[in-house]
Amino acid sequence: MASDTLFNILSRQPWWISAVVAAVLFGITELVYPPVAFFVALPFLLLAAFIGYKQLRGTGEVNVADKLTSLREMSWENFSLVVSEAYRREGYAVTEARDSAYDFELEKSGRRTLVSCRRWKVNSVGKAPLEALAAAVRRVDAYNAICIAAGGFSPNARDYASTQPITLVTGSDLARLIGRVQGKRTSLFS
Repeated sequence: MASDTLFNILSRQPWWISAVVAAVLFGITELVYPPVAFFVALPFLLLAAFIGYKQLRGTGEVNVADKLTSLREMSWENFSLVVSEAYRREGYAVTEARDSAYDFELEKSGRRTLVSCRRWKVNSVGKAPLEALAAAVRRVDAYNAICIAAGGFSPNARDYASTQPITLVTGSDLARLIGRVQGKRTSLFS
């Protein structure tokens, strides 16, 4: 299977695993043919640096799973605090919803965005919440909407969102969004 290359497997591991592989390969190659030892280890050192950078920024696959697990375990109050703070840090004015179809309104550069958070422990968010969100966008004359899920979205939901002014946020996108808050407010994730 093409997706299970050594580099893909290592990219799903902590950064230090690639560093250990680089050190082992360097040692073995140094014993066999010293002039190329550095060049054999170099790709793995670069991969370790790249993975370390992604994990430090909170977007590595290891961190994504941890962050999504943390989100699923949060109370609604903490979850809403984390999401609203993440958008505030991106320059949005955040206000509470005036409608049951969404949770927050974001305002930036004169554009209003509605945000619906579907964080509960479901594997897949269906089409119905997105239909309610799209109706709310039309009703309040918002520019667009964002639906956030700690799980995923069903194929029907993804198809529907592709025809509407709705952005789906889950997985690494959600981890990247909340990662900015987690670094500063670790008490929210305890």
